Amino acid sequence: MRKTLGLNLLILILLIIFTLGFFTNIFGSLTIYGIVIVPILMLAIGGYVFIINFKKYNQNDFNNNHRLK
Repeated sequence: MRKTLGLNLLILILLIIFTLGFFTNIFGSLTIYGIVIVPILMLAIGGYVFIINFKKYNQNDFNNNHRLK
């Protein structure tokens, strides 16, 4: 499994946890912490995935080898 796929699956799991915490009281008194912390984690992981992909696809080898002629 690639790193970005694993991180995107982690974001999906965090989104499910966030949804459960937001619409139900499944976590009890910790729900408010989940509502605050989980989106921040998702944003940080998403930014990291974006930076990884941006660096990977902006390498000189990739651009030179896949240039339209």
